[in-house]
Amino acid sequence: MVQERIIQYLKSNKTFVSGQKLSRHLKISRAAVWKHVRDLRLAGYKIEAVPHRGYYLKSCPDKLLPEEIFAGLATERLGRTVYYYETISSTMDEAFRLAAQGSPEGTLVCAESQTRGRGRLGRTWISPKGKGLYTSLILRPDLSPLEVGWITFVAAIAVCETVREATGLKAAIKWPNDVLIGGRKVAGILTEMNAETDRVKFVIVGLGMNVNADKVHLPPRGTSLKMESGNKVSRICLLQNVLQKTEYWYGCLQARDFSPVIERWKALSITIGRRIRLSEHHRIIEGKAVDLSAEGGLVILNEDGDLITRMTGDVELI
Repeated sequence: MVQERIIQYLKSNKTFVSGQKLSRHLKISRAAVWKHVRDLRLAGYKIEAVPHRGYYLKSCPDKLLPEEIFAGLATERLGRTVYYYETISSTMDEAFRLAAQGSPEGTLVCAESQTRGRGRLGRTWISPKGKGLYTSLILRPDLSPLEVGWITFVAAIAVCETVREATGLKAAIKWPNDVLIGGRKVAGILTEMNAETDRVKFVIVGLGMNVNADKVHLPPRGTSLKMESGNKVSRICLLQNVLQKTEYWYGCLQARDFSPVIERWKALSITIGRRIRLSEHHRIIEGKAVDLSAEGGLVILNEDGDLITRMTGDVELI
């Protein structure tokens, strides 16, 4: 994209860049340069223009714009196509629609806010504008429908590692899809797939992360990176790192090497080894979470000493 190249070029130059120099670099007319700069300003970029000196990038907007995501992104496939929205009903719904129309693996849908963001078990994901990551990623894995559950674990690992590196906070994973800090939820992952009996057509991985939200914007048991660290965190850097780590761990699944994913998830888990209460279809199971099954189910040692495996359910740490 021309606008992406303009931003990259202005960022790489710490001083004014003449319109003529930009025109030659981009191989477009100076009038076209001016039009693209105008559109970038409307998107929130502060670009100073001075006659006989040229253009100078003063600041970038705190938005998940494609040109910002692409700048410095180190992935091969994930996040290389981005659909951006100021407001959308649900990034999951839009990504599902795009996947059904043939959008390639790695396509990312992101929004500044959602009006009907959703999580597991029909819950709502509160999405205050510009305060979090609300994204959905299209994957087309070479996995069986029974193995798709591991993608949730891959995403959880990527998010947990990113939060730890970005903030120094001890984020942990609660089975199957929550990332917690100090026992409070900072991020959730939702995985949905379109599949036949023995073949997966595509998988949508949704991420909701509370980044710079204040307490007033969040549910009672929620938290944000800003609340926990005391500092505002770059959403662009977080998203880039999540995509890069997701690509690495997803590559393990594609190579049929599940063991590193399992071991890393266990190392980051706050569930394994703890007493838990699992709710499933109005049934309650209490016991100690002792392991993961081959399909990613939670193995529970119940009060009677029996091992029970559950693939779904809502877990409460006791």
